[in-house]
Amino acid sequence: MKRYKIPLKIFEIPGGGNHLLVKAKINTIATYLLIDTGASSSVFDIDSESFEQTSIIPVEEDMQSSGFNSSIDNLSTGEIESLKISHFKTKIPLGIFTSLEHVNQLYKSIKLPKISGIIGSDFLIKHNAIINFSTKILSLEKK
Repeated sequence: MKRYKIPLKIFEIPGGGNHLLVKAKINTIATYLLIDTGASSSVFDIDSESFEQTSIIPVEEDMQSSGFNSSIDNLSTGEIESLKISHFKTKIPLGIFTSLEHVNQLYKSIKLPKISGIIGSDFLIKHNAIINFSTKILSLEKK
């Protein structure tokens, strides 16, 4: 198993709180991803130019489950062929897609970079993630 060290950008949010972002390349397009340990599922922005060539299929309503999926409308799925975060490269065979316009509008209003997705606990657990806040490093494991 190999461990990859990825630089984190930590942004203070006006009114309190911090958001963790990493630079990434999705299907060769440079972008940012939000790291959210409280999100059970990773989700990607269906409107991002990073996914223009991705075949995205709407999810039938009766297939949605409890948790994240139950509170968001218009979910779709698709395969992300290439996700690269620093030197860590992977595929996501079943990515969840929805509009992240509300997040990107907020980020624009507080002068943060646009994101193409939110990395949740499913991804972080799978890759045995370690977040070191003092060194601003996200460490991921590739099996």
